[in-house]
Amino acid sequence: MRIVIDEKAGPCGGVKRVIKLAERSLAAGDNVASRGEIIHNNVEIARLEKLGLQTNKETYTGSADNTAQKLLIRAHGAGPEVFERANQSGVEVIDGTCPVVTRSQKTAKKYHDQGYQVVVVGKPKHAEVIAILGHCDNQAKVVHNLDDIDQLDPQRPTFVLAQTTINETYFFKMLAAIKKHVKTVEQRNTICAFVSNREDQLRKFAAECDVVLMVGGKNSSNTRVMFGVCQSVNPRSYWIETAEDIEPQWMIDSDVVGISGSASTPDWLLKKIAAILRKEHTSAT
Repeated sequence: MRIVIDEKAGPCGGVKRVIKLAERSLAAGDNVASRGEIIHNNVEIARLEKLGLQTNKETYTGSADNTAQKLLIRAHGAGPEVFERANQSGVEVIDGTCPVVTRSQKTAKKYHDQGYQVVVVGKPKHAEVIAILGHCDNQAKVVHNLDDIDQLDPQRPTFVLAQTTINETYFFKMLAAIKKHVKTVEQRNTICAFVSNREDQLRKFAAECDVVLMVGGKNSSNTRVMFGVCQSVNPRSYWIETAEDIEPQWMIDSDVVGISGSASTPDWLLKKIAAILRKEHTSAT
C-alpha cells in the first residue's frame, strides 16, 4: 500500500498568518485569548492551548474575569463593535483577520454605506458572515437557501457577495435565484481563490487514489466543501479529524491511500497521519 499526501493540501495563507501571530505573541510571554476558536481545527487549537493560548467564547472582549491582556481576532474576523469594546476595556487587539475576509468586509460596508441592500450568500451563524454583517450595522441579509430570498426587497438596489469558503457552484445558483427576485443586482464573487482553485486540484488527486482521507475539523465549512469534492469523484472518501478516526476496513483492497486537508488543516497533522498509516502498513513506500 502506498500512502501519499496531497502536495496542494495544507493551510491557506490566512490560517498560516493567524497561527504565526498567536505563536509569536505566546513566545514573547504574552497572555493571549482568542475570541472563539482561532481556526476550525480542534487538533491545532489543542496544540496552541498547550503553548498558553486561551480560547474564549465569542462574546469575550477583555472582561475583568479574564487574565488575558491581548485579544486575538481569528481569521474569520469580527465586527467593529468587538474592536471598540476591547479598546474601551484597555485590551490590546491582535487582528488575525484573513486579508481576503477583510476585503469582503470593506466591500460590503462600502455598498451598505451607499444605500444598497447587501446580501451575503453563506451560513447565517458562520463567524465570517456574522463579522461581515457587523460591518453593515447588522442590516445586511444572509441567503443560505432559496427560501431566504423571500426576505429581500425586490425593488431595492442590491449587492451580493459570498462567504469566502463556500462552494462556487452553490454561490452562482443562489445568485441566479436572487436576480430573478430582485430588480437591480450588483455582485462580486468573493470566494477565496485558494478555495476555488483547490477544487479542480482535489478532484484530480481523489481520482488517482483508491481511498481518500480528508483531514479537517467537523465544524469547518471549508472541510465540508473539500470532502464533498472528494466524494463526487471517489466514493471511498472519508472525513477524519485524527488518525484515531480511521476504520481498518476502509483500507481493504487499496493500493493507494491519499491524505488531503482543508484550508484549516496544518501540514504537521497530515504528515503525522501518514506516518501512522505507514507504520501500520509496513509494505507502504
